[in-house]
Amino acid sequence: MPKLNGMTMIKKIRQINKNIPIIIISAYNEIDTLHESINYGVKGFLIKPINIQHLYQKIDEVKKTIKEIPYQFINILHPEEALYNFLTPLKESIVILIKIEEFKYLNNFLTNKISRKLQKTFAKELMQHMPKRCQFTQVYLLNNGEFIFAKNYCSTLPNQNLYQEVQDFQNNVNNANIKIGLVDYTLSIITSLAYGKNALENAKRGMLKLLETKEDFIIANELIIQEKNDALHKLQTFQMLKKAIDSYNIVSYFQPIVNNKTKEIEKYESLVRLIDEKKNIISPYFFLDTAKEGKYYQKITSIVLQNSFQALYDTDMNISINLSALDIEKKETKEEFLTLLEKHKQYASRIVVELLEDESIHNVSTIKEFMNTIRGFGVKIAIDDFGTGLSNFSRVLDYQPHFIKIDGTLIKNIEHDSFSKHMVETIVSFSKKENIKTIAEYVENESIFNILCDLGVDYSQGYYFGKATRL
Repeated sequence: MPKLNGMTMIKKIRQINKNIPIIIISAYNEIDTLHESINYGVKGFLIKPINIQHLYQKIDEVKKTIKEIPYQFINILHPEEALYNFLTPLKESIVILIKIEEFKYLNNFLTNKISRKLQKTFAKELMQHMPKRCQFTQVYLLNNGEFIFAKNYCSTLPNQNLYQEVQDFQNNVNNANIKIGLVDYTLSIITSLAYGKNALENAKRGMLKLLETKEDFIIANELIIQEKNDALHKLQTFQMLKKAIDSYNIVSYFQPIVNNKTKEIEKYESLVRLIDEKKNIISPYFFLDTAKEGKYYQKITSIVLQNSFQALYDTDMNISINLSALDIEKKETKEEFLTLLEKHKQYASRIVVELLEDESIHNVSTIKEFMNTIRGFGVKIAIDDFGTGLSNFSRVLDYQPHFIKIDGTLIKNIEHDSFSKHMVETIVSFSKKENIKTIAEYVENESIFNILCDLGVDYSQGYYFGKATRL
């Protein structure tokens, strides 16, 4: 029960009617519960899984002991509990978890009565559309826009046929019209299929993944194992991060940025690295996203900022520092950056902030305000990874950058992909009109460099000129 346990419910019933017969159906048989049930005059106590024949026998026994007391048998077993009762004895099972894709929107304007009616009607539709050869005899309605088909799994079943059957079933349902009263709804479903051990839990995780990826079908086997492995890997990464921070092994490497006309180094980009216990140098690709999920990201950012400003004293070149929206919106990081600018004011004009574009930008005005503040110190602005993903020309209007860093995927393909070449050409043409300098990343060979020079790109960065190293 959502608001009270079974024994509390019995107590409340007894306060209203001391004589009404009660039978308890439970998965537990603790002595205290048995004693308490006797005190409340319970007529029977059955242990799950329920033998329905045994239940009816118990009801008949109770009926013989009472006279003229009106009663009715009400099934208050939650559908998911009934599903668990069915699956528990099975070593392996097949579970098809289905969700009405638009249910949360429907539920916002439908009454509870209409919503329940819609789901019951839809459950019948699902049962009718499920091919008889799949041999599912029941659909469990979970009352939140989700439905489950379940049955025993035979390992000799041809799985590929099952996948196709379920996908055909899904397509048929998605093309069906369901009529409730005078209103027609055309509903679509998303489907998570799992079989073997832990099929139900795998199917549930598969559904979460579908909602995250916006896809409509998944075979969710082994997702539990994958999630456990992912969790273990993250724990190991957290341990590696802690050790690296404690032992001062979060370090900064600097990659040269070359003027295409002079072929001289004019800037360095500050890039974080981790040195593990075996002295391996680890790229941020392997730890930075995990760090963002815990307490270490802020510490790593602080170390990188300290290292980057210190580099101003180790070279006469400009230093580019990557900052994401997450960094700028975080009060501690923003305050530390501004404090460092104030402390090193005489060199602040040699700092370039590369804005990393991501979906975490919640408030563009906050970013713009920060940009305007650091401009007051002479800091220059670059938009990173321009040309793909979230970076677009409206960002240029928002941030008024001094530099545009052209996305590396366009540069890597520029020798053989005309689209990439035309895209870079467009970015360069636009930038020149706006008096913005362009920087190409992933310049890996002379051929790419020559193409970039012909297109008028101002700066190059990549292995052709040098990997990131300590200054």
